[in-house]
Amino acid sequence: MLIAEDDWRSIQETLHLLSIPKMRESIIEGLKTPVEECAEELDW
Repeated sequence: MLIAEDDWRSIQETLHLLSIPKMRESIIEGLKTPVEECAEELDW
């Protein structure tokens, strides 16, 4: 099977994120958060 390089990288990134404990739950929680409640800037 052949897939585009961008698609392969997306798959790899998804697999990496899902390998992090609790990441799936964090993503789902974030999707449920209204935009108004989101920070405008990240605290990095």
